[in-house]
Amino acid sequence: MSRTRECKSCGINVHVDMDELMIEEEKSVSDDIYDERLVICMECPALQYGTTCQHSGEIVSYRALFKDKFCPKPGNPRW
Repeated sequence: MSRTRECKSCGINVHVDMDELMIEEEKSVSDDIYDERLVICMECPALQYGTTCQHSGEIVSYRALFKDKFCPKPGNPRW
């Protein structure tokens, strides 16, 4: 999946090709968990511009890949 979007903080175009990311398997979640996390993020009111978490400032499709990451919603993480 390849997307080009304008960075909302600096105005430059950012291209992220999720298929080309090199993430060590032991650091990433399973496909099922990844899909579950993305569904939760896409329904979250803190999602900005359809890509970015208001709480962390990170691209949710990237953050959701990692085992050591969690939902950054203060007080009540969603995943």
